[in-house]
Amino acid sequence: MGDGSLSQDEIDALLQGADDMLSPTGGGGFEPQSMTSSPMSGGSLSPMERDSIRDVMNRVMGAIAPSLSGYLQKNISITNATVEIKSRDAIVNEFLQQYVQVQMGYNGGLNGQNLVIFSKNDAGVISSLMMGDESGKAPSELSDAHQSTLQEFVSSLLSSVANQLVERVGAPINTVPPTISIANSGAELQLPAGEIVKITYSINIDGILNSSFFHIMEINLAGGLARSTGGGGGGYSSVPSQGQQMGGFAQQMTGNVNINPVKFPPLGGGMPPGVGQNIGLLMDVMLSLTVELGRTKMLVKDILGLGEGSIIELEKLAGEPVDLLVNNKLIAKGEVVVIDENFGVRVTDIVSPSDRLHKIGNQ
Repeated sequence: MGDGSLSQDEIDALLQGADDMLSPTGGGGFEPQSMTSSPMSGGSLSPMERDSIRDVMNRVMGAIAPSLSGYLQKNISITNATVEIKSRDAIVNEFLQQYVQVQMGYNGGLNGQNLVIFSKNDAGVISSLMMGDESGKAPSELSDAHQSTLQEFVSSLLSSVANQLVERVGAPINTVPPTISIANSGAELQLPAGEIVKITYSINIDGILNSSFFHIMEINLAGGLARSTGGGGGGYSSVPSQGQQMGGFAQQMTGNVNINPVKFPPLGGGMPPGVGQNIGLLMDVMLSLTVELGRTKMLVKDILGLGEGSIIELEKLAGEPVDLLVNNKLIAKGEVVVIDENFGVRVTDIVSPSDRLHKIGNQ
């Protein structure tokens, strides 16, 4: 009505709306509907859950930084995690340049896909450091070798994150082998459908790199992480599970005895036994590096017949790269050069960091 008063029809509609907000209970009374928003309806995380993820990931990244530093032989800090809930279209519109993306899934204690995104320049810097370039200069183009080393770096990062979360989640977290690709725009990012959790980190590598990278989580993975680490204030479900009900019953029957889930170690990843987050402790160990020109097999009588001027034919063609061995394990190939009247070797092909650690660790 124009005078600001309500008609009888409008009053009846308001009363009907009030009745709908109450539901009858079995006891003959009424209980109000919960005013807490449920992320299951729209998939969103509550502010408390986002804060929980932020705090956990800041602690986890701080814990794994020393092991990542061992990979690059440079000090790394990963800080200032910020957690945002975005739609797929919003993220596509934010990423307008060329990026390198590494996708890796979790299953077990947590389930879902992770996507780690670096700018092309930052990916080049990290991969160059991984390949032994102390300057960390980004290459003009990311070769297969550069992409392989960056994939190894991100695989180590996400595997270490999973290891750190095992105790908090209370169950093993298994990792799916990672995949890497280059995205020329946001439209080429391997983004999950629906709402997405975007975590932005600051990364600093010994003053060589001071930038940011991005960690994309499926909403279900992020929700599971929030609930498992005590951030379930948003309430994905306010109804206790059957296991929780039974746990409460058992606690009453046993006189408030604390019952904790059995915790198993995570399944082995890419590192050999004993080589993991403590790899930094081995960095000052001296190893023997041998350059092998070639090999051959000879009869005892032929060896005894060797003398000055004898020529031994090797099983390697002229111009083929020589082998670089550490403790008799192949780690790289190269070509012979002369530096100030001394022989040297220029590395032309190198075994991946994971394979190198396997070879050294299996001594």
